Amino acid sequence: MSDRRRLTRRHALGLTAGVGLGSLAPSFTLPSFAGPVSSYPKGQRPRLLNVLDESTLSLAERTLATTLQGLLARGGSETLYLNIPSLGYQFWLDDLVSRYGVQARAGDLWKTVGRSRVDGYVLFRTGTPSVNVATTLAGLTGAVAVEESLEALAIRNGLRKVLDVRDKDDRWVLDNYWPRLRHDVAIEQRADIPERLRDYVTMAGTLAFFDGNSAFRAEVVDALDDDATVIGWGDASQGEDKFIGPNSDAGVKAIPADHARNLSVLSGIREDRLSQGGGGGGRVPEPDPNAHYVTFLITDGDNIQWMLGDFPTDKRWFGSPLRGQVDLGWGISPSLIDLAPSVMRWYYDQSVKDRWVVGPSGGGYMYPSRYPAAALDKHTSSLASSMERADLSAVQIIDFDSFQDKRLWSSYLKHPQIDGLIYLEYSRYDSHKGKVVWSEGKPVISARTMLWEGLEGADEASVTTELNTATRNPRSTAGYSVVLWHAWSKSVDNVMTVVNGLAPHVKIIPPDTLVKMVGEYAKP
Repeated sequence: MSDRRRLTRRHALGLTAGVGLGSLAPSFTLPSFAGPVSSYPKGQRPRLLNVLDESTLSLAERTLATTLQGLLARGGSETLYLNIPSLGYQFWLDDLVSRYGVQARAGDLWKTVGRSRVDGYVLFRTGTPSVNVATTLAGLTGAVAVEESLEALAIRNGLRKVLDVRDKDDRWVLDNYWPRLRHDVAIEQRADIPERLRDYVTMAGTLAFFDGNSAFRAEVVDALDDDATVIGWGDASQGEDKFIGPNSDAGVKAIPADHARNLSVLSGIREDRLSQGGGGGGRVPEPDPNAHYVTFLITDGDNIQWMLGDFPTDKRWFGSPLRGQVDLGWGISPSLIDLAPSVMRWYYDQSVKDRWVVGPSGGGYMYPSRYPAAALDKHTSSLASSMERADLSAVQIIDFDSFQDKRLWSSYLKHPQIDGLIYLEYSRYDSHKGKVVWSEGKPVISARTMLWEGLEGADEASVTTELNTATRNPRSTAGYSVVLWHAWSKSVDNVMTVVNGLAPHVKIIPPDTLVKMVGEYAKP
């Protein structure tokens, strides 16, 4: 990591709002964010939510609303909630009310502005990088971000201009304000997305940036702390490895979240520990000597925007009416124990025959073989702690040509909270055909096969045949199969097509159970 600008870094946003920005001083103090066990900045527990249907707001109003939401989340009293009733956001709202006693009412944006005691705005222009500049500086000044088309209305509602950043870009922010921003988290968000993630930027006091896969982006990532997190998503037009790779080289992980809403509110809930249900509770059964054991595990479990959005409602995934008929494996980001613990708890409570493992490649998406050794040890130590809090015991890994690197996997498996790893070769996931390597006496299990539209041997009939003819011997690693099913081209329906074609000797178990069984019964 670069030491650029670090000598002047201030203590975790312990600065006076508005320093160097004029006379604006917000009516609240900037928070001391994370508690002793939290890995991420968190809002304060909300007491009253003014609920706005996102579809009723203009794009400019959404930016105003989310930056106001982030500022209010620092105080934990009255704030905003942007709802999309057809997605999971309705579930999370209902759960906040019913389980956590949060009050909710229909909201009015400008009335909430008036009650907020926020009295300033940062002016930006749509279609320019200035929206990220305004979002970032809203977190430093205690002002909201106002698009120029709303300026007259903002003035009529008692707001006054603190800064005009319409001609500014991310470089200007980095050069002038980096010492005042967090260095453990940054937000990568395109300027054409007006509302998503912006509440969290403002609440947490992070840099919001986007510049494709440029030298400037590399400079931002390199300036972050070891094992820092970039929340959002980069330019994947030439493949996601084009930015996940440089992230990894710098010792920085990513959490896909560029379409996430309400993180400033959802992070305000505290859950020290959660427990999974469903799928036999991860218990290890006595092996049937004539059986072949298989688990079905979805891809892309690192993606928290998906978990917050249509994952719980879409019939392809957790919203499937077929869910609960057979043991299924799902990936989940352990960051949710801090970023949205009520959401993680909801999924655990709704699990029937569902079990959860950590999505790739631990605390966030990165390639472990490219992570600097010290950053990887820091990463896996934090990961183990989060896994213990979230009742998770197995981790999916995505990497390049690293399956046999036992020393690399030792960084994960030396931690008692981690029972084993499920390895996916970047292209293609099942390249190693179920082989297992051992590190620290624990298994690193490669996917034997997968369901993926358009790939040879990854159709339902081929997978069914492969499983039915696989080795029947639970005392051998050949007696187990991990089947990855591609989230974007396959569904629970496709998994059930395979399940319904399996021979009686093929037994389906959850992924964490399979990892435990391999470790207990198939160790060389």
